[in-house]
Amino acid sequence: MELLKLGKSSPFVKRDIRSLPLTDAECEADFFLDPVRSTQCQEHWKGMVIEREFGALLAMEDVRLPPPTVNHLASLLFYAMTRPPNYEDRQRPRRIYLRDRPQWQELLPHLQQLGMEVVLGQDLPWFDEAAIEWIQRRGEHPPSVEEIRAVLRKPFPQRKRTSFDDAMALMEWSDAMFKAAYPTRKDAVPFCDPETPIPIRLAADELEAILTQTEIAKTKKLLPRMEAMAAEGKTIDLEINDWSRIILALSAPKIDAESARRRLLTMAKGIATQLAEALNIDGPTVRK
Repeated sequence: MELLKLGKSSPFVKRDIRSLPLTDAECEADFFLDPVRSTQCQEHWKGMVIEREFGALLAMEDVRLPPPTVNHLASLLFYAMTRPPNYEDRQRPRRIYLRDRPQWQELLPHLQQLGMEVVLGQDLPWFDEAAIEWIQRRGEHPPSVEEIRAVLRKPFPQRKRTSFDDAMALMEWSDAMFKAAYPTRKDAVPFCDPETPIPIRLAADELEAILTQTEIAKTKKLLPRMEAMAAEGKTIDLEINDWSRIILALSAPKIDAESARRRLLTMAKGIATQLAEALNIDGPTVRK
């Protein structure tokens, strides 16, 4: 199950929500599968927030990388509160009704901290009616109302982890590793010296791929340094900043061939594993 992301990496900014007036409004929020746009290869999910007094639509968003997760819900609610169709409707609702799903549990305490009560249940009458209307008016042979209601109550399908998830996890881990090597207000003493060279073992073909198939080939300082180390037969000794840059280049290469992309991603995993061992920190969460 995907973990909730807060702060700079998430659209759900508690500071912005807290600045909104707390009103007596109530709303319902959930997601539904759009059967018209969905195919066997790709599902299309939509999220909606409906206010309960007049049934007005406060937010409607497509779900990237379905099925929906707690982060999709957090973003959807944030947009409903801060970017409603009518700007004057910007507010914190007193009460939010959600379908009782295990995915939402991590977000609930944050909503309550912001002064909003959360009510969990199996039926969302305003949301369900809006979803039924949306589905039935778009298809030539839409499902019946009973069929749609049954689907709305179903648990979300499990999402299979993909190479894209691994690439994102590697980039996020690499960025966090780089930032953690420098002092902050909360942590004045970082876990290591960012300028200390860290040796990583790379096979000749791996090194060649980094130097020719990634953005590293365009660097003016890093490329010649790595070429010089390779020419002397040395282990590649680079600082955290440089290794982070290499992991990013391997995780998001600008090449079209899927087999080549997978190979570079595997190399990024290997480098991250060696870095984690050398620094005595947890490695990224990726598939083996």
